[in-house]
Amino acid sequence: MSLAHSLALEIVPVELALPHERHNPQRVEELITRLLAEGRLVNPPVATPLNGRYVILDGATRLTAFRRLGYPHIILQVVDLYAQQVQMHMWHHLVRGDSSADFLSTLQRTPGLVWASAPAATLRTEPLPAAALAAVITADGAGYVACAADPTADRLELLHALVDAYSAWGTVERTLTTDPDLLHAQHADWVALVVLPRFRVESVLDLAARGRTVPAGITRFLIPGRILRLNAPLDRLIAHEPLAEKRAWLEELLAQKLAHRQARYYEEPVFLLDE
Repeated sequence: MSLAHSLALEIVPVELALPHERHNPQRVEELITRLLAEGRLVNPPVATPLNGRYVILDGATRLTAFRRLGYPHIILQVVDLYAQQVQMHMWHHLVRGDSSADFLSTLQRTPGLVWASAPAATLRTEPLPAAALAAVITADGAGYVACAADPTADRLELLHALVDAYSAWGTVERTLTTDPDLLHAQHADWVALVVLPRFRVESVLDLAARGRTVPAGITRFLIPGRILRLNAPLDRLIAHEPLAEKRAWLEELLAQKLAHRQARYYEEPVFLLDE
């Protein structure tokens, strides 16, 4: 077995990789600048195979940057969702800004949505109602639920419009908690928490296969054995040469890292304090 295969690393044509979430244009521009300056792919995106293609579970920004730069191939860590017990969770969005009233006014102007009041305590602890697109809990304790004004409307596009609206209004942070005290400890200037609908893994993969994406920053994949700090030089990766030669180059790169004891596996969860 090759080293690359044992580490689940593959070099694949960029056009075979499919994002499952929308990218953040600002983050893509920042990454393009860094790729051109540093000339290396630090962490390979993580993907799962699907009908001869690869759905990116983590790394939409990296994939989009490679596409924008016209790079022909990309290194992926390819995982089996079920054999490797990959888990998908959902982020909440904590929105920071100046005024809860202005924030709510902005959301209420989002076309295609209707809003209704709801107990904030219920929204913190219970799943969203089936008809709800999202829920909002303000810093002062008010709760609201957004639904489609037209039941036949495209719910995914409405969700994109909602996320775009509050992303343009303020600063969005990801969080896993709905506890207001913990939220305040994280960011004193938070104005609202947006609780988003839960997606099933199968739904996310099906959307990606059909060229559709969920909003950026709402899915969270937990991937055992994640490969970090590969630091693969881009000069060979982006060269127009046969894929077999690039795969041989990756094998040599990994062999060198092992020979110089640059590979380390952490079985236990760790904290990195230099990120």
